[in-house]
Amino acid sequence: MTTQKSIDVYVDLALDHLSDVTTALDAMCAPARSHPYTTVVSLIVLGAFPAIIISPLKLLALPFKALGKFVLYHLGFRPGGVERDSFASHYQSINYGGYIPANSPFAHLQSYGTEDDEEAGSWFASIVSWSSFAGAGYVLGRAWGWWN
Repeated sequence: MTTQKSIDVYVDLALDHLSDVTTALDAMCAPARSHPYTTVVSLIVLGAFPAIIISPLKLLALPFKALGKFVLYHLGFRPGGVERDSFASHYQSINYGGYIPANSPFAHLQSYGTEDDEEAGSWFASIVSWSSFAGAGYVLGRAWGWWN
């Protein structure tokens, strides 16, 4: 059973750490302090349209994904499934026969070979959106004096 005094100690400790976090954020975001509304509008636009950040990152990753798709394509993992008389089909017939176990390396390669890139990055878009909205709330809170 915890006493009120020990709970107060934990609350004070948490508030001290929160103060350290806000101090660090303020040090990194001096322009947000001097132009809070411009920063908030920018963060809201970024939160609503995370592709602003994600599209350039996808372009940076494109050569690596293309190389992986190229290798898988030539091994026999095609968009329509495993290609007949390919390395992948021979490997499948020798090691698995007609049954491919779920979560096996072969199943993952087969899935990646048929995967369309449209859904890739949706979890990252969610993180960018929520972080942007949280940042906008933080900047507005500082500008409106909700905390020091």
